[in-house]
Amino acid sequence: MTERIKSTHKNATRSRHLIKQAYGELLNEKDPSKISVTDIVERANISRGTFYAHYLDVYDLSMAIQNNVLETLDMAIKHIGLKNIIADPTAAVIMGMEFLEKNKDYYALFVNSSRGDLLISRVIDFLKDHISPFIEESFSDPAQLEQAQLFLIYSVGAFKNVILAWFSGDIHMNADECARHLMSIFMASRPPEISALLEKTE
Repeated sequence: MTERIKSTHKNATRSRHLIKQAYGELLNEKDPSKISVTDIVERANISRGTFYAHYLDVYDLSMAIQNNVLETLDMAIKHIGLKNIIADPTAAVIMGMEFLEKNKDYYALFVNSSRGDLLISRVIDFLKDHISPFIEESFSDPAQLEQAQLFLIYSVGAFKNVILAWFSGDIHMNADECARHLMSIFMASRPPEISALLEKTE
């Protein structure tokens, strides 16, 4: 990669970061429907042309931020393997939280804004869509299936609250520390019956 291409790539990455940072700040100040491209470029101190070089409009920017998180989750699932993640999600959780930590300044603003619930809901739906079919296939006994589904709902809610607390600064750990402590609690709280059945499916 030539120096000129490297410089262009670096500038593009910096521009996207400034845009997302500005958008996150504005989300915490005003109604999302009232945020304009002009608001964003003025806050980010960039030109309108720079904004439109990366995004079609404010909606496109919002979706790009959300999709980036979902794409990272999808990459983790493909890299680690769904069965391995369900058996022990530690590696996937660490990967996801390290990604968030690299961009924590604007993801914290985004998550704590009125758009945060939408992002979290999309992440939860994404995970359920991937995990639920595997659970239904693995647990033939109705009682065990119901227990597994209940634990999934419980776990997703717990993960959500921990990540929100981490973003808000209530948890003073880096991504790796927080993920490992969270997963230690998760694995210890998983019902033995579920662990035993998951081991048989590996």
